[in-house]
Amino acid sequence: MPNALRSLLVGLIAFALLFGIVAARAEALPQVSLDIALDPGSGSLEGEMTLVPPPASNGFTLLPGLELVAAQADGNAIAAEADDDGRHRLAWPSDTESLTLRWQGRLEEDERLMVSPRGSLLPAHGGWYPRFDDLGPFSLTLQITLPSGQRAVGTGSLQGEPRADEAGYRVRHEHPRTAVVELAAGPWVERSREVDGVRLRTLFPEALDEAHAETYLDHAADYLQRFVGRVGPYPYASFTMAASPAPVGLAYPGFTLLGERVIPLPFIPRTSLAHELMHAWWGAGVLVDYSRHEGTGGNWSEALTTYLADYALDKARGEARETRRRWLLDLAALPDDFDRRLADFRGQRDPAMRLLGYQHGAMLLHMLRQRIGDEAFDEGLRRFAERHMHRRADWDDLAAALSEAAGEPLQASVEAWVQRPGRPALAVEATRRETSDGWTIAGVLEQSGAGAPWPLQVPLTVETAAGVERHRVALEEARADFSLRLEKEPLALLVDPEFDLLRRVDGPPILRRVTLDPASRLLALEASLAEPVSQALGAPLTAASETPSLVEDARPLLVAGSTGQVADWLEDQGFAEVARSMGQRGQARAWTLPGTAVTAISADDRETLMRLLGSLRHQLAHGYLIVDGDETTTGAWPFEETALRVDWSP
Repeated sequence: MPNALRSLLVGLIAFALLFGIVAARAEALPQVSLDIALDPGSGSLEGEMTLVPPPASNGFTLLPGLELVAAQADGNAIAAEADDDGRHRLAWPSDTESLTLRWQGRLEEDERLMVSPRGSLLPAHGGWYPRFDDLGPFSLTLQITLPSGQRAVGTGSLQGEPRADEAGYRVRHEHPRTAVVELAAGPWVERSREVDGVRLRTLFPEALDEAHAETYLDHAADYLQRFVGRVGPYPYASFTMAASPAPVGLAYPGFTLLGERVIPLPFIPRTSLAHELMHAWWGAGVLVDYSRHEGTGGNWSEALTTYLADYALDKARGEARETRRRWLLDLAALPDDFDRRLADFRGQRDPAMRLLGYQHGAMLLHMLRQRIGDEAFDEGLRRFAERHMHRRADWDDLAAALSEAAGEPLQASVEAWVQRPGRPALAVEATRRETSDGWTIAGVLEQSGAGAPWPLQVPLTVETAAGVERHRVALEEARADFSLRLEKEPLALLVDPEFDLLRRVDGPPILRRVTLDPASRLLALEASLAEPVSQALGAPLTAASETPSLVEDARPLLVAGSTGQVADWLEDQGFAEVARSMGQRGQARAWTLPGTAVTAISADDRETLMRLLGSLRHQLAHGYLIVDGDETTTGAWPFEETALRVDWSP
C-alpha cells in the first residue's frame, strides 16, 4: 500500500475513533470507571467503580459472596442495604455528582464464571461488578490488575502499553459507548503488531504462542484490511485474539476468545478467525436489538457476519456456488414441521435454529445483494455501521440503510423473509416457439410453501446454440407468467442453476439430517456405541427398541455398529449392493442412504471408529465421511434439479 494512502487510511480510522468518543460525550453519557484487581489462583476480586453522574435508579445487583465494603457520594459515605440474593439499595443526595462503590470477595467458578490460573472469563451477566437496574449506555474506562504471570483483555480498545513486571500486570481499556463489561485473563504470552493504526494482539500460552501466534497475526492483518475496505473503519483501536481452556469461539468488543484445542486446527485462522473479527462490526460493534417481538426483530448479526466473512472467503477461493448449494442442502435437512421464523433466532445454540440464523439469514442477504448490486450493497453496509455503531439495530434498520443506498424500498421485502417461516419451492413450465425474427419462450413460474408468496427475483438461464443468456423474472405472487425473446434457438431453460435464491431444494440427504429431527432414532447394533455416537453428534437420540421397518417408518434412523454388523443389517433390509459398495470403504465410514431416512456408521475397529466420531460433528454438511488410514475423505451425493429444467435439445 502506498505511504500516502496508508497515512490517509490511518487518519480516517483515528478520526472515526475520535468521532465515536466525541459522539458519546455529546450524548452526555455517564462516565463509568472500573478498577479491578483479580487473582485467578485464589479467586479473589477487589473492585472500585465510579459513576459520573450517578444513575437514576438506586438499586443494583452484585454476585452473592461479593461484599460491598464502601459506598460514597461525592466522597462522603452513604448507607447501603443488601439482601441474600445480591440485591443492594443505596441512598444519596439528589445533587450528587459522583458515586463510588468498592467491593471484594471470592469468585466461585460456575456456569456464569470461569476463574482459574489456566484461564478466566468474567462475562457481563456473571454479576462480578455492580449492575444498576436502568443505567443504560455509558462511557467506560476499565483498568485490570493481575498477579505476575497473568495477562488480561477487556471490553473496548487497549490504551497505552500494558505494564508487566514482577509486581504484576496492569492494563487499561476504554469504550466510548457500552452497556456491559467483560474481561478475560490467562497465563499468556503477548505478541502484537500495528496494521493501519490498529493494534493486533495475540494472548496465547507459551507453546501456542510459539507455534501459532504469527499465523494468527498474519491472517488477522489480511482480514482487517479486507473488511475495512468493504464496510468501513474498524470500530476499536485494538483487536486481541486470546486463548481459553474452554472450547469456545466468542466475540466481544475489541477481542475474541478461542479454545486452546481449537487454535492449532489449521482451518481456524483461515475461516473462523475472519468470522470473529467481522463480529467487531456486527454484534460487538452494532448491537442486536431484541426489543421488537414483531416486525423485524431477531438476530441479524450472525447472518451478516457469515455472509461478509465466511462466504466472502469462499467466494475469493472460487467456492461461492458450492457454499450456497451447501447452505440450501443444510436447510433442506430441517424437519418438515420446522416452522420457526428468522425473527425467532436470537443466537440459540440449537443446531436447527443456528441453520436458520446463519445460513437462511445469509441467503437473504445474498438475494438483497443480487437485487441492488455490489456497490449499493456495500454502501448500505457502511451507512448501517456509521449510523448504528455502539447502538442497537434490527433487520428493519439494516433494510433502511440498504434502501437508501439502492434508491428503492426494501423494508417490505426484508420483513417478508424475516417474518414468514420456511422457504418457497419453485416450479416451472415453458414452451418455445420460433418466430420470424428469432425465438420466444413462454412460461409460468410458481412458488409454494406455508409462507408463500415471498418476494422473489428469479434468475433464469437459457442455453442456446450460440451460448448462454441470463434473465431475471419477478415472482411476487404465487404465480407469474413470463416471456423471453431470443435471437438463437433455445436448447434448455434452467431456473436458478447457481443457487442464488433462498428456496427449498430436493437434494440428497446429508449427515446433519439425523441431528436436526427430534424424532430421530439410534439403532446401536453394538450397545456400547450408543453413548459415544450420541456425544459425537451433540444430539440425544431415542433408542430404537427393535429393528424398524424402513417402509412403514420414515423417521430418521441412525444405525451404528461394526463393519460386519452394519453390512449384515443392510443386506437384511434389501440394501446388499450398498453394503458392499459403501459399507466396506476405508476402515470407518458414515454415510446417508439416498432415497431413505437412514444414516449408517460403521468401522473395522473401535479405535478407528473413535477417530471418525471425533471429526463427525464438523463434517455434517456432507453426504458421507470415510476414514482410510491417515486420510479422511468427505463427499456429497450428486443431484440434478430436473424439475427446474426444461430441455429442448435433441
